[in-house]
Amino acid sequence: MPQWMLYEGDCVEVMKRLPDNSVDSVVTDPPYELGFMGKKWDSTGIAYNVAMWREVLRVLKPGGHLLSFGGTRTYHRMACAIEDAGFEMRDQLQWLYGSGFPKSMDIGKAIDKAAGAERTEGARIWTGGRRTGCIANSPETNLGTQTLVKFDTPATPEAQQWNGWGTALKPANEPIVLARKPLSERTIAANVLKWGTGGLNIDGCRIDLNGEKPPTGSGKPCPNGNADMMSRALGNRGNTTPVTGRFPANLLFDEEAAAMLDEQSGGASR
Repeated sequence: MPQWMLYEGDCVEVMKRLPDNSVDSVVTDPPYELGFMGKKWDSTGIAYNVAMWREVLRVLKPGGHLLSFGGTRTYHRMACAIEDAGFEMRDQLQWLYGSGFPKSMDIGKAIDKAAGAERTEGARIWTGGRRTGCIANSPETNLGTQTLVKFDTPATPEAQQWNGWGTALKPANEPIVLARKPLSERTIAANVLKWGTGGLNIDGCRIDLNGEKPPTGSGKPCPNGNADMMSRALGNRGNTTPVTGRFPANLLFDEEAAAMLDEQSGGASR
């Protein structure tokens, strides 16, 4: 039966007490160094600290993997620090989500505010279907088959010129470093036998086929009529034993993002 040990404390200090080559893998979500809402914890520089990542490297077993989440604006500096600490960069995963909220300034409103001009407020009702002409940055109220969209009209010619312009996109992804401590043995096979680390459990991460018959690599028709391509994607080329699911990719969806993609693709994305 697995034995677990939970340590309470500052992870940087706790790591110093751990023996060399004692940890199988590390999954972490360090501060993104954005100074979020002026909070000091998000501007300490810890994600860029090469010495900290060297400590992570020390406690990991050879071949042990590191997964570290980052922000789109600061990921590159964290990734460089991880590599500088001695890790092998293996991949970048992308987590896509549908719950992000735009943090964009409305430039037209900012111009009117600076001029001391008051904007005229209004509202529109959108009935059924997908809206194609909505006003940027407009709060909405769902009325069943209708949507009430509130908006305001620019008060100055300069604001009119820049109406609809903003300063940021809606966040919908977070990049994740996938790195590995260098192997201690000459081959991956020898390393996994000695340390139990170095590989990824592909079959344990396969994506369920949801009742779809998996291809066997024989070239027989698939449900989508693309047997050869699907077979290769499933990692089953030339194998007569059907696999148990799709090969895991470096792209991750939350439920909302997956549903949005399915809606656009007719379900062919799964």
